[in-house]
Amino acid sequence: MLTAGAAAAVILPAGMASAKVLVNYPGTSVKVGHTFQVGDWYQEASGGSRWFITNVYGPTGARIFHEIGYAPSGHWDFWNIRAPRTGHYTVMYESRLRSGRDTYTWFTVTAYR
Repeated sequence: MLTAGAAAAVILPAGMASAKVLVNYPGTSVKVGHTFQVGDWYQEASGGSRWFITNVYGPTGARIFHEIGYAPSGHWDFWNIRAPRTGHYTVMYESRLRSGRDTYTWFTVTAYR
């Protein structure tokens, strides 16, 4: 799991190179009652859209976090997501390609006792 303040950008395949909103890898597991981190950052030098949506869904499938807006170019925006129960938490990042199409990146974080 990443420590607070650490960030790992997801590198998209060459075909998706015009997606310039980088996303934070939340890790694969977290202990119940602890937090994992989601975040967005705009890679300004690359151009393209800054628009993003970040959603987190809990073990029951209910959305427990939603953020929409324009990713900052000077720093990462991070949000700490608490995992209050065991199960799988799904992180969905959505951003817009230069072509106007949306692209999605999904991660699963498993909460354990």
